[in-house]
Amino acid sequence: MIRRRDYLRLTTQKLGLRKRRAAFAIISVALGVVVVVTANSLMEGIRDVAVKTIWTEEIDPDTIRVYAGENPYEFTIPNEEQKGQAKNRAQYLSEAVFEEIRGWSGVEAAERPVAVQPVSITGFDKRPQGVSELQGVPEAMLLRYLTDRTLVTGVTNAILLIVGEREVKLRFDEKKGKLLEDPAGEKTWLGRDVTIVLGDNYARLSRFNYDYNKREFKPLTDDDITAQRDAMERNFRVQYDTAIFNTTITLKGRVVGFCPGNKVLMPLEFAVMCEKWIDQRNRLASRNPPRATEEVVYGERGRRTPKPGEYVEGVVLVKHGADVEAIAKKIDDMGFSVATRARTFENQARAFDSTVRIVKEIAFAFGGLILGLACGLVWSTTSKTVSDSRADIGLFRSLGATKREIRRLFLGEAMLQGVLGTVFGMLLGWALAIGISHWVIGYARREMFDPEEALLIPDSIFAINLKFCFLLILGAALVSLLAGLLPANRAANVDPVKALKRE
Repeated sequence: MIRRRDYLRLTTQKLGLRKRRAAFAIISVALGVVVVVTANSLMEGIRDVAVKTIWTEEIDPDTIRVYAGENPYEFTIPNEEQKGQAKNRAQYLSEAVFEEIRGWSGVEAAERPVAVQPVSITGFDKRPQGVSELQGVPEAMLLRYLTDRTLVTGVTNAILLIVGEREVKLRFDEKKGKLLEDPAGEKTWLGRDVTIVLGDNYARLSRFNYDYNKREFKPLTDDDITAQRDAMERNFRVQYDTAIFNTTITLKGRVVGFCPGNKVLMPLEFAVMCEKWIDQRNRLASRNPPRATEEVVYGERGRRTPKPGEYVEGVVLVKHGADVEAIAKKIDDMGFSVATRARTFENQARAFDSTVRIVKEIAFAFGGLILGLACGLVWSTTSKTVSDSRADIGLFRSLGATKREIRRLFLGEAMLQGVLGTVFGMLLGWALAIGISHWVIGYARREMFDPEEALLIPDSIFAINLKFCFLLILGAALVSLLAGLLPANRAANVDPVKALKRE
């Protein structure tokens, strides 16, 4: 009778006697596993990087963006069923719509976001893309992003500002002449008083040039900036009375918190006043005032432009713990397009998953082919072991070993080859995936044109799926057992008398 503790020792000894053949079987299993593990370890990370873009990252989980027209966050290609559906008649958001949404349970605020541009903010001019727009949002949304409520107490002479977290994670190092990540950015900006120049027509003035050879931004010279400014002024003189159009107002702002993305938020009531002032200034400065036009007749999809009091965009803030998707579905039923972080993530994930699925299928098919060849080698190795061990089998049987114990001995040898090959392949696949991950991340950061978007790229796209690894080892052991089943049965049926007599 063979003791349980002797199975592994006897199996290892048999593999040691046939090192070359066993090594071929183990290596062939490992090669198939390397392909599968490398693809699986990288695909999930690549998917997350591709899906977590500026579009998903800038939407707060408790925020619903509402649009009267097409959803700008929707990038999926419509399928045949969607193409055949009748499109909804376009309608615009109004105060009545917002009032209805505010009455729903789970909704904290619903308003139209007010875009205030052009503006410039001191401190953000040393960026490749400086802040040129403020967005007015409901007070409830601002309070969500407050980092320290004591900063708001007693503030009567400054406009509260919530800055996008990515805006403060970069700083321009004048000594090195390039943008660097600033880990302490939020700490240095929180509570800072800044100057807002309302109506700054040169807010979008380019102050940096991208060096494609060195792949970095370089500040423009004063002469280049002056040349740009002169060109803009020539264009302004054609359309506006520059004496009026270049009029600006200086306001004081205070940074009191940070929000996702790179928007800069301000209270809605201040944004409305700023919007009116800029609109009034532009009307007074215009050399060609807009002519009164007749109302556009409703077409198949509705009016192309909103009337006064109608809006193309809205923002809905959901209470903590409320079902965001249920509220979004109700807005859907009203005929508007909506965007939530979950929906945007799912839309982009669905589009990307089709590509990932093809890559995975190719990798898994290739790995499966190699594993199939490896199973053949495991079968061949076990068969050769059985042929060379007939005398040992006869001796074990004469000493009292049963057919079951002989079968288990050779099945253990086959399974050990599969498990060793799988473990070795997994380690090699992880090492290869880590190397590819470092290369991909480095390449992406070098080629990224917008440094703020580069902040979204993680340090690694390598991930270990423990459940997948466990199933892979279990599957390899099962397949190896099946590959060794026939030789093991043949070994169990060896006649001990004939085997010893032949020896």
